Amino acid sequence: MQTVVVLNGEDDWGERLARRGLHVEPRRIQDCSWVLRDGLLHVVDRTSTVVANAVLWRVGAIRMLPRYRNVIDLIRLAGVPSVNSGAVLARCYDRLATAAEMRVAGLPIIPANVAIGDGLARRVERPRPFVVKAGNYHGGWGKSLIREETDWKELSDLLFPVDDYVVAEPFIEYVRDVRCLAIGDRLWAMSRRGRGWRANVDTSAHALMAVPEQLAEWTRAAMRHLGADVLGLDFVETRDGTWWLLECNDTPGFGGFPDEVHEALVDQLVTSVASDEKLRRGGAGETS
Repeated sequence: MQTVVVLNGEDDWGERLARRGLHVEPRRIQDCSWVLRDGLLHVVDRTSTVVANAVLWRVGAIRMLPRYRNVIDLIRLAGVPSVNSGAVLARCYDRLATAAEMRVAGLPIIPANVAIGDGLARRVERPRPFVVKAGNYHGGWGKSLIREETDWKELSDLLFPVDDYVVAEPFIEYVRDVRCLAIGDRLWAMSRRGRGWRANVDTSAHALMAVPEQLAEWTRAAMRHLGADVLGLDFVETRDGTWWLLECNDTPGFGGFPDEVHEALVDQLVTSVASDEKLRRGGAGETS
């Protein structure tokens, strides 16, 4: 029986994958060490060591340390199938990298000022109100809304010692926040309403909806460009009907979506494992 290492994420993958003939070993990436030896990928934590035949990457809103990127590269080097694939995870690992990929794919990314270097945060200032983001954090962390000049002076002083890039984007006064979820060739959409200015954070209400045609087109374009198994794209709409891409998530949360999205992701993983077995029987090749 093939062993799937599920990194972080939801608790029910073991039952879902067992029904498809796969054994699951749940692990937290924060607690793991990794060894590639004699072509086998070993995942080590305080309880045991397991050999991963496949990986379900559900690492979400945590602090993304450089060694986690090394783990992605090791998964690729081992040729272990992963959902999303190691290639997609590598291309979307960082906020700037993801924005660059979406620009190339033709999606409406929000224009940004970016500073990389000591003491340069003040140079990203733009007409207020604007949003400042420090580093590669998710879930609303590392973000601040600047409405007044005094807000910016205090924050820019605080950012001076930050050893990471700083991004400033115009604050989008939106009337609708929509997540488009794509798994394989299937699409879902959900409208959301939050309690504060941060879209998709601290959601107070949500509802499934028909996928707007334009958002479906952009979501499919992103999937094709990356070669992804799953993506969650967060869009906001302004009063004049303009859509902006707020964020592209290569490990999207499924909260508020129907149970069928979990089964669709299982389908993607099962297909990847089957393709890997076929490749290994027929000869070597990269699968992730």
